Amino acid sequence: MKLRKLSAAAAILASGALVLTGCTPGGETEDANGDTGNGEETQAENGGGAEPQEGSGGEFDQEGALYTVIPESGAKAEMPDTFETNDDTIIASTGAQPFQNVNAAHSGANSVNNSVVTDRMSSGFIYFGSDLSINADEEFGSYEVVSEDPFTVEYTISDEAVWSDGTPITVRDYQLGWAAQQYAGEEDGGAGFSPSGGSLALYVPDGFQSEAPDSKTFTVEYPEYYADWELMVSGPGVPAHIVAEQAGLSVEELDAAIAEGDTEALAPVAEVWNTGMGHAGEWDPEIALSSGPYQLAEWNWQGEESGGSVTLEPNPEWWGTPPGTQNLIFTFQDESTHVQALENYDIHIIQPQADEDVKLGLDELAETGEFIVHEGDQATWEHIDFQYQQGPFAETPELAEAFALCLPRQEIVDQLIKPVNPEAEVLNAREVLSFQQGYDDFVAESYDGRYDEVDVDAAAAILEEHDAVGTTVEINHFGQPRRHAAVEIINTYCGEEGAGFNIVDAGDPDFGEELLEGNWSGVAMFAWSGSGQVVSGLNIYSSEGQQNATGFSSETVDEQWRVVADNVSDEERREALIEIERALWDDLHGIPLYVHPGIVASDASIANVRLTSAQTAVPWNAEQWQRVE
Repeated sequence: MKLRKLSAAAAILASGALVLTGCTPGGETEDANGDTGNGEETQAENGGGAEPQEGSGGEFDQEGALYTVIPESGAKAEMPDTFETNDDTIIASTGAQPFQNVNAAHSGANSVNNSVVTDRMSSGFIYFGSDLSINADEEFGSYEVVSEDPFTVEYTISDEAVWSDGTPITVRDYQLGWAAQQYAGEEDGGAGFSPSGGSLALYVPDGFQSEAPDSKTFTVEYPEYYADWELMVSGPGVPAHIVAEQAGLSVEELDAAIAEGDTEALAPVAEVWNTGMGHAGEWDPEIALSSGPYQLAEWNWQGEESGGSVTLEPNPEWWGTPPGTQNLIFTFQDESTHVQALENYDIHIIQPQADEDVKLGLDELAETGEFIVHEGDQATWEHIDFQYQQGPFAETPELAEAFALCLPRQEIVDQLIKPVNPEAEVLNAREVLSFQQGYDDFVAESYDGRYDEVDVDAAAAILEEHDAVGTTVEINHFGQPRRHAAVEIINTYCGEEGAGFNIVDAGDPDFGEELLEGNWSGVAMFAWSGSGQVVSGLNIYSSEGQQNATGFSSETVDEQWRVVADNVSDEERREALIEIERALWDDLHGIPLYVHPGIVASDASIANVRLTSAQTAVPWNAEQWQRVE
C-alpha cells in the first residue's frame, strides 16, 4: 500500500489549516551552540502554543492534500502498517548553503542545510514537533527519570537499532559524542575535537554510565538539575567503531582512551571525527554510515559557498517505518530561483525567504491548483544587537539609547513584513514570541513601551549632549535584500538627515565568520531561530555565555538565568524570564524587531509536506513525503 484517501473533513484540514507555525529562510546562520545554520542565527526558544496557519492552492481535491495525514498535535503522523517505499524521486531545496559534513555535531556542519541531510541519516530518542514540542521517538528507544536526587535519567536503545552496516548502536557511540565536547580544542587538555557546542560536557561532566560500552542501556546523572535535560541526549552521532578503525584503534582502545582522558590517544580520533566521516564531497559509503531511514547515495559537491546536491536512498538496515520515497534529493540552490524551479518541476518542495515577490509568485502558482503553499509564523526573530567591546557604543554606551529611540521598528514591519504577513507586528520580547501563548501578558509585565514610537529629536539630543553628531554606526548583516532595505529605512530616521548618525550598510554574506567572534563594530542585524529549548538564552545574554559576542554583562541577567535552568515551578521560571527581559531592555543588549514569516510550497501531488515552526525546516518529516500515484 502507498497512501489512502482521507475523509472529506480530513482533506479540508490537510490543505486548508495546518496546526503549526513556520520555519527558517535562507542565508547563513548560527544556532544556540554556535552552529552555522540556514539564513539566520539560530537559538532554541521556549515552546508555546501554535496557531492554525493557512495553506492554499486551488480546490481541496489536490491529491497530495487528500492523502496527507495530519495528527492533532505537532508530532509526526503515525503511518499505517502498510506504508511502504514508493519507487520515485522527490527534490527539495531550503537554500544555497551546501551540505558540508556527515558529522552534524562538528562546528562547521550543524547548519539547517547540513541537518536536512544528516537528520534523514540519523535517529534518536527525541525530535522537535512542528509546534516546538519535544516528542519521544519510540522506534529508537525510551528514557525515564529514575532519580530526582541526584537527577538521573535512564536511556534504553531499541534492540533493533543498528548502523547501516548492521553494527548495533550502543552507549559507546554516545560516549564518543560526549568525549568530543569534553576534550574539545587543543589547549587546556583538549584532543583537537571541534564540536558545535559544549552543553553535554558542561552539564554531564562524568559522561554516560553503563555496564559495558556495548550496552543498550545507560544512565545520565546530573550534578545539578538542568531544565533542558530532555534535549541533552538524542541521537548517537557518528559510529564509534568506524571512527576507532579509521584512527587506527580497536574499540577497546577507544573506550580506554575516553575513560582515562588520554588526549594523546584521542588526537587521531579527533582528526577522524572532525572531517573523516565525510566532508566537502569526499566520502566512503563504508564510513558515512546511517542510523536513520535514509543513507547517503550521491554527493555532488560544488564548493564551500553554495550549490551542489545530495541524493539519499533507503537505509537497508533501517528497522523503523519505511521511508516514503526511494530517492530523496536535496539541491542547494539560491532562493531567488526557487519559485521558477518549482513552476518548472525542477524542484518539488521549496522553502525560500518569504518576501513580497516570492509570495506573489507562489500565490499565482497556487491558483493553478497544481501547487500547495503553506504560510505561518516562524520561531525565528529578527533583532539588532549593540557591540560594547569596541566601536561607538563601547566608547559612549549612552549612544545605544539614541539609536534605539530613532529605530523605526514599526515602519520596518509595515514596509517589509506586512506585505507577506498582513498580521505581522513589532516584536517586544525575546523569550516569548508574538505567536506564542501568553505573549501579550508577558510583554505587559516586562516592557514599558519606551521604544514603541520613533523619537528623532530625543535621539539627536543625546548625540549633541555627548558631542557625537556624525558618529559612524555600521549595520552588519548577512547581505540579504530585505536587510539592505531595512538599513535604508533606518538611515532615514537615524542617519545624518535624522538623528545625526552616519549610517553605513555593512552587509556581507561572509559576516557569519566574524559574528560570534565579536570582530565587528556598531550593530549586528540578524535572527535567532528556535526549537523547544528553555535555557538557550543563557549562552547569548549571560556574561560568560559561549555566544556572548557583544561584551554585554548584567548581574541580574546572570542570576536569573540560573533560576530558569533550575528545578523550579513554571511560575517561578516565568518571573525569572520577565526579570531577564526587563534587564535586557534597561541595559539595551539589543532591540527585537519582528518574527519572520515562513513560506513553503510544493507540488500538489506530494503528500505529508508540513510546515514547522522549529529550526529543523520543512524536511523535518521528509521520510514521510510521498507522491500520490
